[in-house]
Amino acid sequence: MSARSSLAAFLRTEPDDAGCDKTMSLMHVYVELILAGVDAARRYPAIAAHLKGCEGCRDDFEGLLAALSS
Repeated sequence: MSARSSLAAFLRTEPDDAGCDKTMSLMHVYVELILAGVDAARRYPAIAAHLKGCEGCRDDFEGLLAALSS
């Protein structure tokens, strides 16, 4: 990702974004809710907002979801 696109992504960050630290600390809970059929985004909207905008955390989320759903 170029510096310009990184800056643009940062500027588009939603104000209620949980950030990487909080997202990572609750990611297992978020994934478990999804696997249980619960609307995790509704329960944790700040984490959903962060996963929408952070490619690194989204990759970790998708990996954990895939690992736990198999």
